[in-house]
Parts: sequence; C-alpha cells; structure tokens
Amino acid sequence: MAAQLQGLPAVAVLAAPLILVSSLPFDLPAEQRRRAAVAPAPCIGGERERRSASAVDDGEIRWTDKTRYDTPRKHALKVWQFSGSHVKLPPDSATTVNDLEFRDYRGGAADRAAVAQYVRDSGTAATDYVQFNVDKMSGRSRAFMNSAASHELGHALGLCHKGGRVLSLMWTDIASPPITSPQAVDKANYNTLWR
Repeated sequence: MAAQLQGLPAVAVLAAPLILVSSLPFDLPAEQRRRAAVAPAPCIGGERERRSASAVDDGEIRWTDKTRYDTPRKHALKVWQFSGSHVKLPPDSATTVNDLEFRDYRGGAADRAAVAQYVRDSGTAATDYVQFNVDKMSGRSRAFMNSAASHELGHALGLCHKGGRVLSLMWTDIASPPITSPQAVDKANYNTLWR
C-alpha cells in the first residue's frame, strides 16, 4: 500500500488522459518535440498551480539544509534542474534571502501521517519549508525517500497533485515502485507555469 505524502483523503477525480501527439514536424529541435508530446494535466481536489503558491523568488529558490536526509534532498534538487528548466535552485548564501529550508520533524507513523510536506509561509521575505517526517522516512528505501523529496520540491515549485490517469511524480501517494523524478506530464505542467 502506498504511503500518503499529504494527510489528505484519497479523491476520486478523473484527470485528463495523457495526450500524445502522433506526428511531429521533424524540423523542430528535439527539446521542442519532447515538450509538444505531452499536454499538462489538471490538478485534483480543487488545487491550482500558481506561481504565488511557490517558494520561487526572482526565478530561483535559495535553500538551506537542516535535515538528515541529505541524499534525497540532493536528488530532488538535481532532478528538477532538467534540460529546459527555468527556475534555478542554488544554495542560500550570506548575501541572499533564504526561500526554502529542508528540515525534519516528528509527525508520527500513523497511516494518515504525512511522509513529507511542503509548508508555505506567505509573508514577505519568509522562508518556506520542505519537512521530512522522520517517523515515516526511517527505514525506507532510497527510492522512496527520493520520491518524497522530489514530490515536495515539486510543490515548492508551485505544482499541484495529479490524478492517477497520468504518470506523475505529483500523485498524492508514493507509487510502488517509487517515481523518483519529474515525468513528462510534470515537466509539461512546470513549463506551462514557468515559461
């Protein structure tokens, strides 16, 4: 059984099917062909993708790290810097404002407890958080932890949850086997939001 990333109940919503373009002009660059091949997917449960719901500030997320889950954090930062990504993810420095902090918390191990969560602070120059529930992360596979970290960084980038009719890192549950990086539909939604 997949673990919940968010403490939300499962929602039965039909998402738009993955749309593949059957013929693409061969004179387009490869990256344009890949982007044209998949349409963005709608959000579920009344969620919306908005730049204002992200940790992005001036085209970047400056981050700090106060977590024991360094390898999943590094993985998430790497996979969201794919070819054609628009938002930069550099670490915070003494001369910049911290936009996002990766940290741990004790959230319990109950079935409905979140594995990880993105916590948005909408204040001016405020720090948002990706928090890892050590009670749910302990003893998990590297792929499971990478999936949780990459999913929550997707939320920090402004992305919403996707329905099960598309292959997405942004499902509400961690897949088995875990999806550890943005899929084509995730990149399509990202590119729509950040182009």
